[in-house]
Amino acid sequence: MPKKTTATEVKEAVKNTGVKAAETVKEAADKVAEKAAEVKEAAKAETKKVAEKAATAKKAVKTAAKKVTEKKTELAPEVYVQFQGREATVDSVIAKATELYVADGHRASSIKSLQVYLKPEESAAYYVINKKYAGRVELF
Repeated sequence: MPKKTTATEVKEAVKNTGVKAAETVKEAADKVAEKAAEVKEAAKAETKKVAEKAATAKKAVKTAAKKVTEKKTELAPEVYVQFQGREATVDSVIAKATELYVADGHRASSIKSLQVYLKPEESAAYYVINKKYAGRVELF
């Protein structure tokens, strides 16, 4: 016949089981914390690698952009017109034509094309903007 257990013995057994369960839970929590720390360290290392790669890529993009910018620099010649002891630059004629175009109510950013015709014998420069708007400016 099986031995009868008393209430005290049952309480003691439950208490021991609770202690064992608490210890098991604590051990499992410690293992989870260790794994979490390992994952955190791995994530930090991976983040560092990604950041280094991003910095390298950023430097490469800056270098490439700088090279493109350097290549886009075009020659900007200064053109002078001299006639009977007087002198004018084509740049000043273009600036005057743009000023007149803007003064007539247009925007300078809307200029897509500009043709300049120099007539030193008339002391004038004629211009056509966007193949529609024409005008005349004093050359000298």
